[in-house]
Amino acid sequence: MLLDLFDRTIEHLETGGFVMYPLLAVSLVMFFLVVKKFVEMRDFTRGDRPILECLQSMGKPQFMAAPWQMEIIREFISKRTFDDDLDRSILEVLKLRQERFVHSSIKSIAILAGVAPLLGLLGTVTGMITTFKVITDVGTGDPTMMAGGISEALLTTQFGLMTAVPIMLLHHFLERQVDKIVNDMQEKGTAFAVALVKQNRVSEG
Repeated sequence: MLLDLFDRTIEHLETGGFVMYPLLAVSLVMFFLVVKKFVEMRDFTRGDRPILECLQSMGKPQFMAAPWQMEIIREFISKRTFDDDLDRSILEVLKLRQERFVHSSIKSIAILAGVAPLLGLLGTVTGMITTFKVITDVGTGDPTMMAGGISEALLTTQFGLMTAVPIMLLHHFLERQVDKIVNDMQEKGTAFAVALVKQNRVSEG
C-alpha cells in the first residue's frame, strides 16, 4: 500500500512538471513548522502556576512552573536589584523575550501559505503554455497530445490549494492561540511586577 502511494506521488510529481518540486518542498516545510509550533506552544504553557505561588516559591529548588515562568524567574533572580523601577524594567525585558519566542515561526507559516497557491498558479501557467505549444505544433486533432499540459496545469493548481487552505486555517488558529498566550503573559507579568514592588517594600521595612 505504501509502495503504491509512493508510486502515485512520483507519478503526480512527474505529471505536474518542475513546479511540483518546489511546491512539495514548501508544503513539507509548512507542515513541519505547524507541527513544531503546536508542540512548542503545548510545552511552553504546561505547568502554568498562579503569580502568587510563583512569587512565594521563587528561588526554591523544588519550585516548578511553566517553562516561560521558570525562565523569567530564573533570569530575574540573577538580575534583581530591589529597586522598583529597575526591577520592572528587567521583568519587562524578560517578558518581551518570551513573547518573541511565542511569535516565532508564525509569520513564516503565513508567508509560505501565501507562496503555495502562487506556485500552483505558476504551474497552471506553464501547463497552459505547454498545451498551446502542442496546439501550435500539431493542432487540435489529437487530444492525447494536449493532455500532458492540461494535467500539469490542473495538478499544480490542485496541489497548491490543497496545501495552502488547511495551512491558512491552522495559521489562523495558531495566531489566536498565540494572542491568548501573550495576553495571559501580559496580565501575569503586570501582576508579578505589582507583587514584586510590595515584596521590595516589605524587604526594605
